[in-house]
Amino acid sequence: MLPDDDYASLVPNPPTIFGLTELRDAYIDAVADEENPRPMAEERRAYFDGLCGLFDFDLPTSRKAVGWNRARYVHGLVLNAAKSLLRTGSPWDGYLEAGALLEALDDLGIGQAHRSMVVDLRTTVEASRSKHRALLDLLLTGLLGERAQLVFTLADLDAAGIERAVPIRYLPD
Repeated sequence: MLPDDDYASLVPNPPTIFGLTELRDAYIDAVADEENPRPMAEERRAYFDGLCGLFDFDLPTSRKAVGWNRARYVHGLVLNAAKSLLRTGSPWDGYLEAGALLEALDDLGIGQAHRSMVVDLRTTVEASRSKHRALLDLLLTGLLGERAQLVFTLADLDAAGIERAVPIRYLPD
C-alpha cells in the first residue's frame, strides 16, 4: 500500500522534450483511435499531426491512407507493427479491481497456480510490447533518416500551436 502522498509517483510526468519516442507513442494512439475512437481522440490526432509537422513527416494511420508512394511497403509494415502491439495483451488487461475474481479462483483451488501463470504471462507480454516498440523505433528511424534525431521542446510545441493530449494508456477502460 502506498502512502496517500505518494500517488503522484504512480502516474509518470508528461514529457518535456519530444522526439522519436513521443512521435511513436502518438502514432500508436492515433492508430488505436482510428479503429476504436475513445474520449479525446480528436485531440490525440491533432497532437500526432502536429508532431508529424514538426518532423516534416507523413505517416498513415490506416490501410486506406497508406497510398501508392515509394515508402508504402514500409508504411504498411509500420502500421502492422502498431496494430500488432495494440493486440498484444493478456487476459487480465482491462481489470482495475478483480478481488472477487481472485477469491473465486482461490475457491476453485487454482488461485496460486493462476497467479504464477499470470506473472509469467505478464513478463512475456511486456517483453513482446517492448520488442514491438523497438521495431517501430527502427522503422521510423529508417523512414525519418537524419530527422529521427530531432528533439523539440514545450516551447517548440507552443510556437507551433500543438497541444499535448492525454495518451490512451492513461484513460480508464
